[in-house]
Amino acid sequence: MKKESMANFFNLSIVYGLGFLFLRGVSFLLLPVYTNLLSTFDAGIVFILYTILAFLNPVFAGGLDSALFKFYHSNKYSREDVVSNSLIFLFGSSFSISLMLMLISQTSIVQFVDVSYNWLFMLSIVLFCDSISARTLVILRLKEKAWYYLFIGLINIISSLFFNVLFIAYYQLSSAGAVYALITTSIVQLITVLPVIINQVQFSRIDFKLYKKMLFFGLPFVPATILFITIGMIDRFFIEAYLGLSEVGIYSAGYKFGSLISIIIIAFNLNWQPYYLKIQNDKNFSINIKKISQIFAVILLYITAFICIFSSNLIQIKVFNISLIGKEFWSSSNIVPWIAFGYFFYGLYVLQALSLYIKNKQNWTPVFWGCGTVVNILLNIVLIPKMGISGAAIATFYSYVLMFLFIKIKNQSWMRLPLLSSVLIFHVCATVCLLALKYIGVSFFAVNIYFIFYTVATVWIIIHIKNSL
Repeated sequence: MKKESMANFFNLSIVYGLGFLFLRGVSFLLLPVYTNLLSTFDAGIVFILYTILAFLNPVFAGGLDSALFKFYHSNKYSREDVVSNSLIFLFGSSFSISLMLMLISQTSIVQFVDVSYNWLFMLSIVLFCDSISARTLVILRLKEKAWYYLFIGLINIISSLFFNVLFIAYYQLSSAGAVYALITTSIVQLITVLPVIINQVQFSRIDFKLYKKMLFFGLPFVPATILFITIGMIDRFFIEAYLGLSEVGIYSAGYKFGSLISIIIIAFNLNWQPYYLKIQNDKNFSINIKKISQIFAVILLYITAFICIFSSNLIQIKVFNISLIGKEFWSSSNIVPWIAFGYFFYGLYVLQALSLYIKNKQNWTPVFWGCGTVVNILLNIVLIPKMGISGAAIATFYSYVLMFLFIKIKNQSWMRLPLLSSVLIFHVCATVCLLALKYIGVSFFAVNIYFIFYTVATVWIIIHIKNSL
């Protein structure tokens, strides 16, 4: 790979990463707001509503984000046809689903979350706006408009922080304020992407046959995405059932902190997915993929170790006398290492998942996520009553480990994607030693000194991989 190409890949990943942090990672940045201005009970309500949103988002998308990636690079259809049909039919399907949810919201089902406002009606508005915005952002990625993507993300985070502080802190609306902020932010975001929509939609290009093909390609990703959300979110419902909403609030705060790793993974994948589809026929494909995979694995392991070592200190950091996470939520630091390393294995799964697209094995996606989900549910049922919220975190960790091992085994016959090398094994051993020092009770000073050497070793390994392949 040319050095310019490698540099461009990681530069774009950083830009997309910031954009994604501003767009979908804003809930991480809202942790100080939720955990300092809301009680553990009200925070639990907000996190449950976020969970419901997460489950419904893939239903609105219909797997067509993945289909858009696949068909955009097709030689049979023009890119204009693919983009127009994707957006036009999304408007129709999203409006229909939102209307259905609004009708359901008038029934007793809204009592599932016991609040004074009609939360499902409000979420249906958020879901409609977000589905259109999310599809438009995929189009920006395909067109490599990274800075526009980042701009929209910046608008999103500014409006989200402003409206949450306005409704929660100023108007004292508690959990309702968080929902009002969600609605307002989603509308602002949709307005921001309207120029792209107007420029891309051409009704003269409607092609039902093309849309049907895209739909059939994308449908297997819907259950897979829902299962992905299930692994990451269903534990909240088990915790609520066994331990109550206050424990959901505490657990969700720690989970959010530990899953910061997921922001890095998804940011990487925003550029990774279009990249490997674009170069799949290149003669240097294997070398390029191996180099990027190894570098990313090293960076991900380093950041995971950092979060595990310093999480209990980081969550107590105060800025203007406001903690990163409110004091009532500090006990959640115990679950952070389990969540962080769970997402580390999810990152390894993502590195192996390119075979699903390139070898057209997308029908296996629900199988991988289904296995992870079954293990997650069973472990939640067994461990939460015995270990509390720690049991839910352990269940998440083992679910992702299983998924990685499963796809790794299948890739031995589909598409060999070797990851380990001598320097990576050295890095893993160094990480294990670091964590051992932390958890056997060695002084914090000694751990810090070791971490400095660990950091230097990590930089050396990255440089070595970059220059050796």
